[in-house]
Amino acid sequence: MQINVKQFLVDADIKEAVYPGKRIVKKCKQVGEYKNHCVIVDWRDPATITIDIKPGLSGKHLAPEIVKKYPVCFQMPTHVVIDITNDNDSDSDDDEEGDGEKSKGKSGGGGKKPAKKKLEDIEIIAARFGDSAEGDIPASGTIKEMVVMGVEIAKNAFGAAFTELTEQIHHAHLVMTEVLAKAADMVTRVQPPEFMEPKGNETAQYNYDRDKNADIGFKMSLG
Repeated sequence: MQINVKQFLVDADIKEAVYPGKRIVKKCKQVGEYKNHCVIVDWRDPATITIDIKPGLSGKHLAPEIVKKYPVCFQMPTHVVIDITNDNDSDSDDDEEGDGEKSKGKSGGGGKKPAKKKLEDIEIIAARFGDSAEGDIPASGTIKEMVVMGVEIAKNAFGAAFTELTEQIHHAHLVMTEVLAKAADMVTRVQPPEFMEPKGNETAQYNYDRDKNADIGFKMSLG
């Protein structure tokens, strides 16, 4: 599922500048003991944004004996992994240089291994997108993975669950069971046959053919 990264930051009311190389923590202060939680937007890998929901306000891993005092929805992992999909203007230049290296490699009998990205390269990328207030951040991303309360969300439910999560981040009050419920709404619930009482949340009609199923469990005997 593709999303607009800039629009997500606006909709989620994340005011702190976010750019490649940056990790920010949005604190969600609540009334009551062991109710506070936080949203971590981690863009230290320029190619991937990870959104994590954690108990507490520090954004750090808490000791298990502390975590177990929080509501169950914060004891289990919730995160979203977004791959940045749009290309930078410099990609074409890099391709041309790469073609040159390939041709040199062929004439020399062997190509060079691609160089690993250095810290300086990441800093250049970060500087390029440093001012998020002016919108200088990649616009397009693809949700690669979404886990809510330890449950991996199906791709066809990404939209409903992510929209709910974004809205809750905006209000700085997260209820993971509601996010999970939005994902569950995408599951087809078939209406039961007449002899069973429906629950009221069915989304598909149950078609029962009495004649077709009349002989289920019986076999013809020749003896």
